[in-house]
This record gives sequence, C-alpha cells and structure tokens, in this order.
Amino acid sequence: MDANAVDHLSFTIATGSVVGLLGPNGAGKSTLTKLVCGITTPDAGHVRIFGRGFHEADGAAKAQIGVVHQSATFDMMLPVLDNLRIAAAFKRLRWKAVERHVLAMLEEFGIEKPLTQLVFTLSGGEMRRLQLVRALMGGPRLLLLDEPSAGLDVSGRRRLWQHIERMRRDHAATVLWTSHYVEELERNCGRILILDHGRLVRSGTPRQLADDFGRPTALVRPAAASDLGGLAAALVEPGLTTTVDARSVHVAGTGVRERLPKLLDQARRAGIQVSSVEYRAASLEDAFMELVGDSA
Repeated sequence: MDANAVDHLSFTIATGSVVGLLGPNGAGKSTLTKLVCGITTPDAGHVRIFGRGFHEADGAAKAQIGVVHQSATFDMMLPVLDNLRIAAAFKRLRWKAVERHVLAMLEEFGIEKPLTQLVFTLSGGEMRRLQLVRALMGGPRLLLLDEPSAGLDVSGRRRLWQHIERMRRDHAATVLWTSHYVEELERNCGRILILDHGRLVRSGTPRQLADDFGRPTALVRPAAASDLGGLAAALVEPGLTTTVDARSVHVAGTGVRERLPKLLDQARRAGIQVSSVEYRAASLEDAFMELVGDSA
C-alpha cells in the first residue's frame, strides 16, 4: 500500500507570522500547500483558515488566500492584463478597485512589457513575477508560497522578500513559505517546520533548530602544509568530528568553540604552528541535514 503524502500532520500558524516549510523532495510540502489552499481534500482531518473551513458555503476561507504554485498556471494565449482581470474575478474583486495596486506591483516587480503582450512571450522570470503579483492581488490574509524564488534573479528575490515583509508588517499577513533555498527561509521566517516522509519531524525558530541539531565547526589551518596530518591528530577529541581538506582541519560538534583553546594547546605542544582559525556557527542547513539524513 502506498504511504500517505501527508501523514498525521498537525500544526497551527499564528496570525501575522512567517513560517517556512522545509523538507527533501517527496516530503509532502507541495501536497500540504494544496491541502491548505483547498485544491486537495484530506482523506481525514480538516484544514481551517482563520477559523473557517473550505466546506462552508460562503467561500470565506478560500477568498482570504493568495497562492504562488511551482508551475505558472496562466492562459498563455491571453494578454497579461486579461489574465489579471480573470484572477480578480475568481477572487471576487472588482478590477477597478484593485487596478491601481496591481499596476504598482507590476512596476515594483520589474514587469515593464505592455499589458497587451501575450503571456507566452514573457521570460520565465517575468512569469514568476507575474505569479507573485497575481497572488498578492487584493492583499490576502494568508499567502502560500511554493518555491516562489525559482526563476528569479538576486534582485527579484530581494524585491520578493521586501514585499512580503511589508505585507506582514503593514497588513498582518500570514505566510507559509516553501523553499529549497535554506538560507532564504533562515533569513525570512520566524519559525520552521521540517517535514520528512509526510510527517512533521521538528519545528522551531531557525536559531533554535541550528543550536539543537546543527554542528558548529572550527577550520584550523597549519602554518606549514606538511603539518596538516599532525595537526589533525592533535585536534582529535572525543565527541567531536575531525576531517581534513587540502588546506585545513575541520573540527565539528557541540561545544567546539569552548573546547578549541585546549585543542590548540595540544597542537602547540606537538610543535605545530597554526596560521589561522575560523569558526562557523551551526546553521539551519546543518540542522536540516542532521534531521533528515539521507532523505535530503
């Protein structure tokens, strides 16, 4: 029997928060996004958006959601303007009420081509930015982002971050953000949900997860390249992992920063001079790899 794409998964997101969804391919992230926005119906359990369920006749839950899916779902043979008008109608928005805001967002996201241009003539990055404009139309209270930065250049990605932060700050928008860019979630999200095989593995702030499951590392470089092997032997310590690359010894593990002075003393007593020491704090990526292992 096939495993459930999402299995016994339960969580609550506080209004106005930005929550990152992180997991390897096949972990259930896209399925979860589809469940939250009402595209997919759960076999068991329920999804409630600001206290409302999708089954309620007034459609209030779905009307409060903006979604950016991984694939661009446009009518490619219609102009940009017609696609946006259709999106407004689906959201039960009067075009005249949102037109000024939409035009401002198009300018902000750098979509400068005529609104009469057919969508299929846009570049991949322009289509992605057009998806963002469509999702943000009407100022949704809940914004679902499924790999929103895919296809965006660095400046486009930063504009995305800035606009989402303004929505959160000025309109108390709630964001559920899926991305393979771990550093993007680490930078922008107050809480991270880590999924694997359809289940919630851990949740917490990026710093909490990094501190609890990451591996801080010290990179120690000998003054003489010929001392690399001897330095590695001098820095061996129970509970720490020692590896060697072409120029440095990497010492990783909990408490490495506090234990490093003792290890450097051992190296000096062995007659090995150290030219530099670089300390790298544990990161969310470290914690992610520790928690999902080979799944990633």
